[in-house]
Amino acid sequence: MKDSTLVHCTMNAYKPMCSSIEAEHGTARPGTAPAMAVRNAARSHREKQSKSLSRDRIQPIIPHVRLILAQRRFPVAVLLALCVALLLPGTSEAHAILLRSDPAKDAVLSVVPHQVRMWFSEALNPAFSTAVVESGASERVDHRDAHVSPGDATEMDLTLKPSLPPAVYVVVWRTDSADDGHVLTGSFLFTVARPDGTVPTLSGGTVPGQHVLSGNTLTGQYSGELDGPTLFNLIMVTLVELGAVFWVGAQLWLLFVLKPSAEDHAELSASNQQVQQRFEQRFSLPTLLLLLFVNVGVLLGQAMSITGGNFAAAFAPTLLGALVTSGSFGAFWLMRMIVILLAMGLSLYRLQVYRLRPGTRLRLASSFTLWANLVLGPALFIAIAMSGHAAATSGNTRVYALAVDWLHLVAATLWVGGMMFIPTSYLPILRRSPVAERARSLVTMLPYYLPWAVAGVIIMAVTGPFSATVHLTSWEQLLSTTYGRALVVKILLVGALLLTSAIHVGLFRPHLKKEVKKYAHVLARSQASRATAEPNRLEKLIAQQVKLREGRLAKQTGRLTGVLRWEPVLGVAVLVCVGLMNVFAGTLSPIAPAVQQQQTTGTSTAFTTSVRTSDSKFTVTLTVDPNRTGPNGFTVSVVDTTTDTPITNVGISLYTTILDMDMGTDTVNIQPDGKGHFSGRGDLVMGGDWQIRIQLRTPDNRLHEAIVKILTPY
Repeated sequence: MKDSTLVHCTMNAYKPMCSSIEAEHGTARPGTAPAMAVRNAARSHREKQSKSLSRDRIQPIIPHVRLILAQRRFPVAVLLALCVALLLPGTSEAHAILLRSDPAKDAVLSVVPHQVRMWFSEALNPAFSTAVVESGASERVDHRDAHVSPGDATEMDLTLKPSLPPAVYVVVWRTDSADDGHVLTGSFLFTVARPDGTVPTLSGGTVPGQHVLSGNTLTGQYSGELDGPTLFNLIMVTLVELGAVFWVGAQLWLLFVLKPSAEDHAELSASNQQVQQRFEQRFSLPTLLLLLFVNVGVLLGQAMSITGGNFAAAFAPTLLGALVTSGSFGAFWLMRMIVILLAMGLSLYRLQVYRLRPGTRLRLASSFTLWANLVLGPALFIAIAMSGHAAATSGNTRVYALAVDWLHLVAATLWVGGMMFIPTSYLPILRRSPVAERARSLVTMLPYYLPWAVAGVIIMAVTGPFSATVHLTSWEQLLSTTYGRALVVKILLVGALLLTSAIHVGLFRPHLKKEVKKYAHVLARSQASRATAEPNRLEKLIAQQVKLREGRLAKQTGRLTGVLRWEPVLGVAVLVCVGLMNVFAGTLSPIAPAVQQQQTTGTSTAFTTSVRTSDSKFTVTLTVDPNRTGPNGFTVSVVDTTTDTPITNVGISLYTTILDMDMGTDTVNIQPDGKGHFSGRGDLVMGGDWQIRIQLRTPDNRLHEAIVKILTPY
């Protein structure tokens, strides 16, 4: 009986106490005190064993649960930050565009006005918005008192000198939008008639207002030329994005790659801790210091836009102070600075914590600062997007453009930022390990990064085309504009980056994983042969296999680490293209041919072309003189296509639209000039691609249209 009980209890894994207790007391009979004690003890042990077994079953999946929870927190954080990005911006027009004026554009007045009033589509920054009034003889006739109206931030006024003679006058204005910080210039004409009712005209070749407000010239950001100010802006903008993408990408690596991999694989804990310390001690604070420095450079670049590329004037303390304290650009620039300074404080705190002994305090500090940095990262991206050119898009698409820019930065962080972390912080620590440990670490660690990289690729693939459609108005601009050409290069680089990633994920990494398994198998055989004292011949053969596998393992490891080391170069090149697109997105203006570029400093050449109407019934000849930023003369001649005879009994309307920016459509008042042509004066407020729609109304009240595209130099 005793033996059978022992056998029964031994076979029952849930009652290990039974055999020992009954072995000591014999066969316990039911109802006796010893039997009750045995049953109670057995029950108590079973409960403890059940709890222990539950812990043993749950413990292995805890790291996976933590990773899942962490991965769920990050999308929630992304969605919350996206909601902030959607709620922060208001709806506004693309830039501060002139809506109406008093006197009105091309007005003919019988009485000299005492002031000029202008109303724009956005609130104006009073520090940098101004206007000038000149006569046809290029004499300044205002009191130099242009100011934004105290009661209406969209209105700018200036007073005129008394007793102005009858003449043609030009109003040249420059606005700095308080919403997006972008600068725009323009002009319009009005005329004071003579006492006898005759209307003065401009003498041939006269272009009043051509040289006021720095000659109406803009930096290379608008001309598509990589001049000094534009190059400076490019460097600053690119370094801001590079630094932000690298720093935030490193936080994602520390939190979502190193931490879960160390929890799942205890052998990686020590090396992962070294990787984290290397980044925080060598790269975190220097990267933030660089961001602080180049953010000041971004402010200087904005000042150069105000001063027309004048370096000396851009450093004026009053100008820089006004930029910081006025307009949304200054507000979001300050937001960048605050986020960077907070991150620097956390980085300094981490460096101090590393001096303490490892323990609960260090773990709590590490977890807190990592999550705090993860909050600061999206906030920094919001500030970058809000002070970028997406903030200058039109009201219908502005919110979406800002959200897309923000998501594009997040995508670059997940993909390119993680790539940059690998050669700077991870591979140098890995290099200290033997080749076998190096290979095992690579095949174990990289799968934790893969889902985040794939997420970045998907987000970039979705947001990239949307961003392009916001800024580009036609397929032609892909090749005819600086922005478009930078976009094409970026697309090619992203394709090369995808191909490189596919090669190392789909080819190099699986081969390395197979070699790791083969090496582990041969190594296990070698250790077994030594333990069993097998014949020397077999032991030598296995040793040769170990050496062979180790060589192949080193080769595969070298191939993979080589790709990982140079792959981020393509990512950096992609971000340089993003910087080019950011700098040149102001107008998307194409680089003019050499002959046209000479017009910016020499004598302007009139633009003349002939086109047929859409129904081919008329041939229209359009002349724009001098075809330069500011006031221009427009002359139209119409010929019947069938009879080849001039037509003068039609009404002509011209509609001008800048293709490089959403600024609406303007009209040019065209009247018969008594010489068989139709002429008038209008403004091309900036250089770039213009579309001029010529509308003819014949006596039978039918409309005939022709489209002319013109490149206006600066």
